Amino acid sequence: MAFAAWSDARRFLIPNIYPLLLLLLGALAWVAGFPFAAPLWSHAAHFVVALGLGMLLFHFGWFGGGDVKLYAALASWFPLSSGLFLLLAVSLSGAAVVLLSIVFHQIRAFYGPAERKKSSFMTRRIAYGLAIAAGGAFSMFWRYS
Repeated sequence: MAFAAWSDARRFLIPNIYPLLLLLLGALAWVAGFPFAAPLWSHAAHFVVALGLGMLLFHFGWFGGGDVKLYAALASWFPLSSGLFLLLAVSLSGAAVVLLSIVFHQIRAFYGPAERKKSSFMTRRIAYGLAIAAGGAFSMFWRYS
């Protein structure tokens, strides 16, 4: 998740390899006997629901494709019953990322060249992979520690 967040912060791109590795790591953990919170079907259902809703958000342009895949891969580590907790953790992390982006944009606009002063914050993109990684790390720690 850290590599995906770094890539998203630098290039607004989450390569497909990162969600795929997260899914493969989960499968290896399952085979190795990691004490997951619920039966496999519950984790798979959470993955399917997260991917389906994420694709709907992507369709309307509210979420990036890499963000959808990363969140769905992260959701596979949690049972369906923990879906709202994970969503809350990622959403709160997302609020922090948005607030920090606003502050950063305002500082750059104030001290930067004149052409930056014309751009609006609402036209800027947000690296939401940072929020997914932060909320996911918090949720993993909370659930499995």
